[in-house]
Amino acid sequence: MPRLRRDSFIDLRPFTASPAFARMWVGSTLAGLGGQLTIVAVMLHMYELTGSTFAVSMIAVAGLVPMVIAGLYGGMLADAFDRRRVALIAASVTWVSTFLLAVLAWGGLETVAWLYALSVVNSAANSIVSATRQAIVPRLLPRDLLPAASALNGITMGIMVMGGPALAGVLVALTGYAWTYSIDVGLMLANFLGLWSLP
Repeated sequence: MPRLRRDSFIDLRPFTASPAFARMWVGSTLAGLGGQLTIVAVMLHMYELTGSTFAVSMIAVAGLVPMVIAGLYGGMLADAFDRRRVALIAASVTWVSTFLLAVLAWGGLETVAWLYALSVVNSAANSIVSATRQAIVPRLLPRDLLPAASALNGITMGIMVMGGPALAGVLVALTGYAWTYSIDVGLMLANFLGLWSLP
């Protein structure tokens, strides 16, 4: 039986080479999954409030513009200031905006304007966190492990995109919007652990 080639499997060496990278990867994966919960829940919430598919589509538009702008300037911020601090501040903004969504939902105070405003803030802050995190990775690993780290980050993206929306639909149907937002608030705490423990 022919031996399986090493490159047939996922290269996990970045986890053992840098515990800081491993913690940040776990934190970003959990936080990214929670972020997808909130994105989908906000869209479902918007449709429930308005009954308009156009209003739902504008949620995506409202999030796209700040995401592009913040993504462009997030890397500049990471180069100009301490990357760990920039990531922590942006993650804090994301956490607060999600926490406000949960508070509004629990209190029955959610409005169309609030959903749009918090979606914009959430999208911009998330883009800065993502850009800064990408700038941090080369400081944590030797150059020969960066392709493996990129592959692992691709797995994170796959988990977020495939698992997040499906889980959001189930949670909204079974528990409602308030619990779905609250679960994201809890998952995002893992992001802080990964960023706070960076060297």
